[in-house]
Amino acid sequence: MKNFIFILFLLTLIFSCGESKKENRSVEVTPASIAVGFGKVTPMGGVSKLASPIAGIVTDLKVSTGTHVNEGDTLIVLDDTDARLSVNELNSRYKAQVKMLESAQLLASQGQASVQEAKRKYEDANSLYKSGALSHDKLLTLTNEYEIAGINQLKLESDTKLQQAKLAEIDALRMQYMEELRRTVLLAPMNGTVLDILPRKGEALNKYDTYLLLAPDTPLVVMAEIDEMFSTRIAIGQTAEITLSGSTAVVATGRISRISPDLKKKSLFADSGQDFQDRRVREIEILLDDDTNMLIDTKVECIIDINN
Repeated sequence: MKNFIFILFLLTLIFSCGESKKENRSVEVTPASIAVGFGKVTPMGGVSKLASPIAGIVTDLKVSTGTHVNEGDTLIVLDDTDARLSVNELNSRYKAQVKMLESAQLLASQGQASVQEAKRKYEDANSLYKSGALSHDKLLTLTNEYEIAGINQLKLESDTKLQQAKLAEIDALRMQYMEELRRTVLLAPMNGTVLDILPRKGEALNKYDTYLLLAPDTPLVVMAEIDEMFSTRIAIGQTAEITLSGSTAVVATGRISRISPDLKKKSLFADSGQDFQDRRVREIEILLDDDTNMLIDTKVECIIDINN
């Protein structure tokens, strides 16, 4: 249809020029009242390509093409053997380290009591020594005991901090593997319909590989491209009739809801590599009045009333 419209436009132009020569008078050219765009049906916001956050072997497919899912539903399950073993091992290490920390804290608490007792004895002895009731050797012995108790206490407190650091390190690693275990279950990020599942059960999935195409529960729109010839004449709110590619029957109507601010090269809407590659287009979004009978990815043509 688009080739037909373009040829019709050229023939009209040639005919008009020929008539002007024959009649030797100027011809008033009336601006076109419609613009034709080519595009496809898509959910508003586009189809979501879900990428795997980790690498793994697909062990279970919980959905199939056409399944409607809600946010949080399980889509695909990856092999969790390694992650689960790591979590179990780290849980054991964490419990053991908790006991070591508790033991260190108990020793530090007992050590602090010993320091306080040694301090009390030293202070009593010092008072007795000053009054002449205690020998210098005895005072020196109690002084040494007090100093040793203080040194031992510093070691106990240092060991407590070391055990706390080890526990934090193990816990961080444990949380990391627990998160990896959680990510072996791939969940739906939104409500929508499954369009395609790329891996099969038993296949390997690399990190960041696309594993599923999900159409969100948003209204269907037509993303279309308008030739640069009409790029300044389109506006938000203009009405459009939608036909299937190659057909003249109107299957839907709608209004322009969004217009790109720039021109760009024709994209996948062009039929071939020779299809006016030197032309530039402006992308528009058409919100359909009724998308009941429309299918995602259907190629369509849009006839836009650019005078309203």
